[in-house]
Amino acid sequence: MSSFYFKTFARVALLPYVGGSVIHIVRLIYNFPIDKIPFEVDWFVVTIGGYAGIGLIVYANRIPFCSLFDKIIYGLLIFHLNGSVILHAYILWAGSHEVLNVFSYEYSFFAVAYFMGLGYYVTRLKKRLYGKQLSSGQ
Repeated sequence: MSSFYFKTFARVALLPYVGGSVIHIVRLIYNFPIDKIPFEVDWFVVTIGGYAGIGLIVYANRIPFCSLFDKIIYGLLIFHLNGSVILHAYILWAGSHEVLNVFSYEYSFFAVAYFMGLGYYVTRLKKRLYGKQLSSGQ
């Protein structure tokens, strides 16, 4: 039997990628300074992203990988999500978004692409993890 945490971590992992895609698209449309995002975004990334990111590490041995490329993308997902959690935790600790100034406006074009790509990967991961559970009656 699987735990509640196992049954939810990959579902929760999709939220930061949907939110991040939206934020970067809005930034591209309205050209707002990235260091002006509200601190609630940082709290969201730390709590939701942390929950999902820890699950990605803890349950890595239970992931039904399809190929070496799949393992590489999963590793990038772990690196990106947990790295984002650490960055946003630092922002909350420092009380400033100044560290985000290294990300230029043009960076958001790239960010939209990889946020959507990792979000798509997480969607496929959810189907592999939870689709099999539902079909086997667990």
